[in-house]
Formats: sequence, structure tokens, C-alpha cells
Amino acid sequence: MNLASRISAGIDATFRGFFQRIFHPINDIFLHIGPFWWTLAAVLLFLGAILWVWTLRKEYVNLDAPRQGILYDLRVWTILSMLPHILIYIIF
Repeated sequence: MNLASRISAGIDATFRGFFQRIFHPINDIFLHIGPFWWTLAAVLLFLGAILWVWTLRKEYVNLDAPRQGILYDLRVWTILSMLPHILIYIIF
């Protein structure tokens, strides 16, 4: 058994009981709804975050921006940084 497998087994032995009690109800729900719905839920969470960020006032988000313009708008960069995550969930 290599080092990574031993570390993984040790973490599993240490924390499995604790986390299993906490996450058991939600895990049972997710087992019954299927992978398509897991992906859809994750993508919708990201899209909800994107919509929420876009509704923030530009003045509030960019208090210390050196200049005005789309390249300095943090809302745009937040959305662009979330798009790869959404693509990963959709593809894999």
C-alpha cells in the first residue's frame, strides 16, 4: 500500500463515523435522485451565484477600482471565473 492510500485509509477511518452521521440524510436523498439532478443542482447553484453577483451595484463592488470600465468590474471577473466550474460540471 503506497503512502497516499495509507493516508486516505487513515482519514477514512478517523472521520467516516462522524461525517456519516451528519451527511447520511442528504446522501440518501441524493442516491435516489440520480446523477443528472446532481449536476443540474450544482450548475443552478453556480448560476444563482452569478445572477446574485450581477445584481450587486457596480459602485458597491468596485470601491477601490483604479479606473472605470469593464476590465475593472469585479462582477465580470467573478462570472468569468465561475464559467469553467460550470463547464466541468456539465462535461464530467
